[in-house]
Amino acid sequence: MALKYGIYQSSPKSCIFYKQDEDGNQSTFNILVTPDQSKKDSIMAFIDNEGMKQENWSKMNVTKVEDIVEAFNGWAANAPLMFEIEAIKSMSNCLSKMIKEE
Repeated sequence: MALKYGIYQSSPKSCIFYKQDEDGNQSTFNILVTPDQSKKDSIMAFIDNEGMKQENWSKMNVTKVEDIVEAFNGWAANAPLMFEIEAIKSMSNCLSKMIKEE
């Protein structure tokens, strides 16, 4: 089954990636950076698989970039190399504060 991959949104506060099957069903991988009461931002990541009728995944208050990368690699296991390169650039922009802290 050939899947189409792309980026819906890329900003310093959120990244939304999608994959779509031949029937038009979609799954999204979402990263959201929200202001927290403390000096640190809160990071939330989730996979919305409802369109592809698969299990969803979410992680609130992410503390390690590796957790997001591991989940993304599983979600985009069959993605073309050029999508992965663009997605990594997008993620590094979105997670730059967290990466610097690690």
